[in-house]
Amino acid sequence: MDVTKIGRYDIVREIGRGAMGIVYQGVDPLMGRQVAIKTFRFDVIASAAEREEAHQRFVREGTSAGSLAHPSIVTIYEVGEDSKLSYLVMECVDGQSLESMIGARTKVPIAQVIEIVSQIADGLDYAHRRGIVHRDIKPGNILVDQDGRPRIVDFGIARVASSTLTRAN
Repeated sequence: MDVTKIGRYDIVREIGRGAMGIVYQGVDPLMGRQVAIKTFRFDVIASAAEREEAHQRFVREGTSAGSLAHPSIVTIYEVGEDSKLSYLVMECVDGQSLESMIGARTKVPIAQVIEIVSQIADGLDYAHRRGIVHRDIKPGNILVDQDGRPRIVDFGIARVASSTLTRAN
């Protein structure tokens, strides 16, 4: 399927793919800014109960992460639906994942490593103080921008203190 538009957003290119969805780089025509759009197709889940649970988890990711405003956490702009496609619109980080940097054996000065770890810890502390626990911190869920600032992404399995919705694995 060749996607050119999701909601009001113009699609530029695909930047990632998973079992249940695709992440696109897009443009918000109203704001004139680059965005990342994470999509999820619930119609591929056979069980109605599992579809509903997955949808609740997806919406929770958008609303929990969307309530956070911190320089080390990617900004969520919108949670929406377009036909059978649910989507999250977020800040587009120009950089690479910490996983890619580690895999490429990129030499990073120890002072910068300490700064990156400190900024990630600061972002996690901020989320925790607001009752949100990420639960999937790993190098693939940390994007490092061109200025060396890390951004935590993918709050998909976050635990919200007021929520009882959780799932093993």
